[in-house]
Amino acid sequence: MRDVLAMLVELQGYDDALHDTRALQQRIEKLTVENAEGLALFDKMLEERAARIDDVGAFVDEKSDELVKLEETTRRSRGKMGAVTNQRELAALNKEMDIQRRMSQSLTAELAKLREELAEAEKDQAEKQAERDALAQRMAEVEGELKAQLTEKLAAASEIQGKREDLRKRMPPRERGRYDRIAKARQGKAVADVEDGCCVACKMRVPPGVHQKVLRLNSLEMCQSCQRLLVWYEGLAGSAEN
Repeated sequence: MRDVLAMLVELQGYDDALHDTRALQQRIEKLTVENAEGLALFDKMLEERAARIDDVGAFVDEKSDELVKLEETTRRSRGKMGAVTNQRELAALNKEMDIQRRMSQSLTAELAKLREELAEAEKDQAEKQAERDALAQRMAEVEGELKAQLTEKLAAASEIQGKREDLRKRMPPRERGRYDRIAKARQGKAVADVEDGCCVACKMRVPPGVHQKVLRLNSLEMCQSCQRLLVWYEGLAGSAEN
């Protein structure tokens, strides 16, 4: 019976390794999609911010052109001073120049504020772009690390699969059938260790009578809670060493 128990534990180990490989592959696939979606959202946000910055920049250019035109108008008004012939014309010209001066001051102040806001927005955009690039680099590093792990697991999977098939051929059909039925019902986990009187798989306490039988390693017992096959891993390993 100890040979059968050892076979069951070994088979579970092979299945665990193959399951881990598939799980890692699925994790990488999911992570790749999530990372791509996350970067796409980040890029969309950056594009929207860039568009707003371009709008502000265009508005600044528009206001700058207005100021240049206003200053040119003011210069032409000053040039009319020599052509003034009476007090009425002088008063009208002074009023016109005063209006132009106030408009120029207001426009200059507005432009200064806009340029300050634009500079701040461009600085923030550059920081966000750097943040995005750093995030993309970190994502690529994590994906690379996981893919390297997967490459190693896939390289070992073929050998594991071969050993698994060889082991299954040597197992008694009855125990192999029980293993397959339980594994199918329990997401590939048919064999569970027993520690401190509890089933490691479901964490439930094993009845004392069943626990004693498990410790003797001369019968195949089942967890009454999760229906998995119970094996005392430590005891089995110790008996193999002896």
